[in-house]
Amino acid sequence: LSLKLQTMKTTHEMGMAMGKMTKAMKRMNKKMNVQTINKIVMEFERENEKTEMTEEMMGDAISDAFDDGETEEEEDKIVNQVLDEIGISLTGDLQAAPTGAVKESAEPVSA
Repeated sequence: LSLKLQTMKTTHEMGMAMGKMTKAMKRMNKKMNVQTINKIVMEFERENEKTEMTEEMMGDAISDAFDDGETEEEEDKIVNQVLDEIGISLTGDLQAAPTGAVKESAEPVSA
């Protein structure tokens, strides 16, 4: 019986709170101009799209300015020069590498 009374009291309080919230929402709806808010939101979306397009165009322009096409060739040339200086040849040594399966040894390899 006590639980039922507590549930009824809680339900009544919830109903009262919802009634007050409904009244507050009605007052807010009367004070707000929905057409003006819609107009502001549409203008914001339009300006946001303009900003995104400008940002994309600037990013493309910066990428084009710094990508001259020769950069990758120059990088490859420098890498090959360094590898030549330390005695590593990428093409010749790789062809002689074994291609078969590697057998596991029972003895641990010490470092």
